[in-house]
Amino acid sequence: MVKRPEHEHEDEQWIEGLTQEMKRVDQLFDDVPSPTLEGLHTLAVHTLERKRRRMKFELVLFLLIALFIVGGAMLAALSAPIILLFIHVFGMVAGGTILIFSKSLRSAGKKGIR
Repeated sequence: MVKRPEHEHEDEQWIEGLTQEMKRVDQLFDDVPSPTLEGLHTLAVHTLERKRRRMKFELVLFLLIALFIVGGAMLAALSAPIILLFIHVFGMVAGGTILIFSKSLRSAGKKGIR
């Protein structure tokens, strides 16, 4: 396939336009200064402090929610101990029944033995 002269002219125009756009993009990114070492250090310190504060907040939130749940359970145990005892017995019986009748749970410890 031989290119005709009009296609060569279109290709040259396309390449020239692409080259101009690439130069324009290069000029846009040449003006962006790279951060200094002190700036990067400050950013790292700020990020670590923010992460530490977020972790402390999550810990306090976890403790408050845990306290609320435990307090609710204690209040329920004090106000209706028979119902709480029934729930515990039912949970133990259900867990034992599932363990006895589940083949996959019984054979879980035997996977390495043939």
